[in-house]
Amino acid sequence: MTGSRHSYHCLAAAVVLAMSGNAAHAADTDTDARAGGLLDEIVVTARKREEDVRDIPTSIDAFSGDRLAGLGYFSVEDILKLSPGVTFESGFSPSSTSIIVRGITNDSRGVGPRTVGRFYGSVPLTNPSIMGVEPDLDTFDMQTVEVLKGPQGTLFGGSALAGAVRYVPRAPDFDSFYGTTSLGVGRTSSSGDTSRNLALMLNAPFSDSFAMRFVGSWRDQAGWIDDTRSGERDINDFDARQGRVMAAWRPTEELLFEAQYLKYRGDLGSFNWVEGLEATRLRTQRSLDDSERAEAELLGASITWDAGPVSTVFEYNRLEKDRNQFNDVTIFTGLFGTGITVGQNFLESTQQDTFELRFVSNEPTAGDGLFGGWDYTVGLFYMDSDQTRPVIINLALPDQLIRQGGGAVVNAEEQAVFFDLTRRFDAPFELNLGGRYFRQRTEGGTFQDFAFSSAAPGGLPATIPFVPSTENFVGLRDSSFNPKAALRWFASDEVTVIASYAKGFRFGGINGDQVQLEDAIFETDVDIPFTYGSDTIHNWELGVRTNWLDDRVSVDLTAFYVDWRNLQILQRAGVFAFTDNVGRAEVRGLEFAFTGWLSDSWALILNGSFQDAETKEDFTSGEFGFVPSGTRLPQAPRWTGAAQLRHASSYGNLDLDGALTYSYRSKSRNNLTNTVPLEAFGTLDLSLSAQNTDLLLQPRVSLIGKNLTDKQAAQFGFTIGTVANVLSINQPRQVLLKLDLFF
Repeated sequence: MTGSRHSYHCLAAAVVLAMSGNAAHAADTDTDARAGGLLDEIVVTARKREEDVRDIPTSIDAFSGDRLAGLGYFSVEDILKLSPGVTFESGFSPSSTSIIVRGITNDSRGVGPRTVGRFYGSVPLTNPSIMGVEPDLDTFDMQTVEVLKGPQGTLFGGSALAGAVRYVPRAPDFDSFYGTTSLGVGRTSSSGDTSRNLALMLNAPFSDSFAMRFVGSWRDQAGWIDDTRSGERDINDFDARQGRVMAAWRPTEELLFEAQYLKYRGDLGSFNWVEGLEATRLRTQRSLDDSERAEAELLGASITWDAGPVSTVFEYNRLEKDRNQFNDVTIFTGLFGTGITVGQNFLESTQQDTFELRFVSNEPTAGDGLFGGWDYTVGLFYMDSDQTRPVIINLALPDQLIRQGGGAVVNAEEQAVFFDLTRRFDAPFELNLGGRYFRQRTEGGTFQDFAFSSAAPGGLPATIPFVPSTENFVGLRDSSFNPKAALRWFASDEVTVIASYAKGFRFGGINGDQVQLEDAIFETDVDIPFTYGSDTIHNWELGVRTNWLDDRVSVDLTAFYVDWRNLQILQRAGVFAFTDNVGRAEVRGLEFAFTGWLSDSWALILNGSFQDAETKEDFTSGEFGFVPSGTRLPQAPRWTGAAQLRHASSYGNLDLDGALTYSYRSKSRNNLTNTVPLEAFGTLDLSLSAQNTDLLLQPRVSLIGKNLTDKQAAQFGFTIGTVANVLSINQPRQVLLKLDLFF
């Protein structure tokens, strides 16, 4: 019961602090929590050093891997249900989803440079320029998953304009040999197939100074969309496999060598969208079999030297990502039903190297003067990212097959020096200062356009050549300083007031050229800029955090204001997507959280967010036409929130745990002109588990239900000209029976 109760305390703390911008779960669920306490011994690494969560003046929600496993939440879509002010955009596939914090987004299309970065530890998984694979990492055996709100550029660079989601894996344990296995089977509404889950973790210390940790998972998600034309059922089945290997060697007490390897692969049977404006689960105009294979592979190493007052850390990581995506775009060309089909094949690739050297204080600097009493993180960062996005258009006519295309190739580089300083004064104040000076370079251009016809002499080649058109390459360069500052006032033992400011930035990039075939089909004269510039946001927050009745009740409130300048907006010319810089936008909002202990085993957790996100300058768009000031930003619902009732208790030798969670998002726009309105919807989840720790393997049986009311709603949608509308639908009701064994 001790471990279960501690997890419960941590979950409550996480959701309570979400609104004030300060929440986390402890990683060690075997540690006792103070009876009735809510905020003890909670540690996060959001500033790249271990700190008590109450010492971080930053908006952050964080959840332990153990707690997420108990809720049955293993995807980013599940996690974000508990993070108010954050919107999940499903995209067409699990590797092209988007996370939107406080209304800062390109557009509701599931493509384009992201405003919120994803990180595995300190490694950016989000491309700095061209859209790439966004791996939806499995949360099994993660130490924590952290949702950081507001600009995170000071410590995490240009991949975190409006926020970041960090997956923090558990490190190898030198103390003992142990493991966990998890097996699950489930059913999905509107599906005739069975979902299956399998996960395994093994921690193996080979000596007092060397240990390894092996983690693997396989999730076979049943499809739930049917194709009415072919009669095929459950076409959008999804198979995700993930493996992690970590090694740690500590030859002395001061020196630690670590290495890690991560492999992810996701295979999608068909895209997760339907035609029209109604949230159904039927594809009615599919002419070709669309599909996707996405992969990510990470290899890294680090050295940590603990020199007493300061630790020196050096990290190197190599990330490679690939995606082969074939999309049926026949309906978008207006050719559906003519016997002519059009397929679009993307072959994306990313090779990215990152280096980081940082110095982290283990104790405040010595002395009583200006330079004494500071905790600090100071570092150097370098990233080199090669990105390509070739595209092939396959036009099948009655008498011939035409293949034509091109694409973009980009190299992005970032050099930066960063710092984060904190000092507690004798008066009831604490000052936090940070900054990042960076220089970024983006160079790129297009592949040579090609066109081949089966009717031409020689026919279609066996392989398609992609040759960079180096004569049209351009370079973008930028340098700037991103500051941040926060002041905490400890008004009393129960009340803390926090004021903060942070600036964020994002890379510019290359659009490339519109291929001639698309121009011929659509006869569009939209002016596509060859490049687009970086954009910035300024984020101000004022919050109050309170704890009452010996930490049995917590109420937090945060007001925020975001100024977004030179914003990158995604647009289209035919089926060709491109990015352009336009005007500015503002977001004003308020976040709130409440947790109340009803008894020693029952708690009620509530949170909510209100945001008003809109443009502040008139501009003219090639796709949307005139967009007046005051237009609401896409995918920025005014209201989001969640409510959870949690119970944890023991009966005899059984530890029982249960949670009922309702999450809600109000209506929002799909794009600036709102061609496909996204209606409000809410979902209800339930998790129940029973564990007997006295039995061999300490079995835990869980029953998990998601979207119990089987609500059908659109999470995003778009219109291509006046030709077609499509929607991406939320997950149907899922019921999972899971068995966990511990050895």
